[in-house]
Amino acid sequence: MFTSALVELVKTTTMAGIDVHVIYDQSTILLAQRERLAKQALKIKADYALWLDSDMIFPSTTAMRLMGHNVDVVCSNYMKRSVPLQTVAYPERGNWDNWLPLEGDQELQEVEGVGMGCMMMKTEILKNIEPPFFNFEYYDGDWHGEDFYFQQKLRNAGHKILIDMNLSFQVKHVGQWAFGANLGVNEEKRLDNEVKKITKLKKVRKNAE
Repeated sequence: MFTSALVELVKTTTMAGIDVHVIYDQSTILLAQRERLAKQALKIKADYALWLDSDMIFPSTTAMRLMGHNVDVVCSNYMKRSVPLQTVAYPERGNWDNWLPLEGDQELQEVEGVGMGCMMMKTEILKNIEPPFFNFEYYDGDWHGEDFYFQQKLRNAGHKILIDMNLSFQVKHVGQWAFGANLGVNEEKRLDNEVKKITKLKKVRKNAE
């Protein structure tokens, strides 16, 4: 499924007149893989680097849609492929109950951390941070992965981590099933967030009175 999605993405992007280089790294050490891929993107002087994990399914227009935002970092949110069923994007690192649902009222939503299964970045921003770019990190009483470590370094350098909410609704994470937006837990979370917003607005209005 991933291979088919990647072939269609490369074909669609190339037909649009955009040069595409597919860089693949196979290893049992994820940190080393991501580090080598980042340095290779710099070596070939790529304008953008699109990170795609091999367990993802995505539209053929993914690269063009993400580049179209013209921002430093923009990602797709997607479902975890295990219980508890929730997404991989978090507005606040460490607050694991406050995950970002796939639907939202903004086209771009800022977060503090998100899985790198589908992430577009301008390659030049790697020059603003010191290597190693990727590492594991013990943060706020818990271990965080190499993706959150990398994104924290980018945020410290002044780069926002944004989520394309429209694309997120179309990207799937393949496990025993293809986990996507058709899970009821997304709707429950979205409604819960709406209730919280309304309650907060009521409190603000009451205090203003």
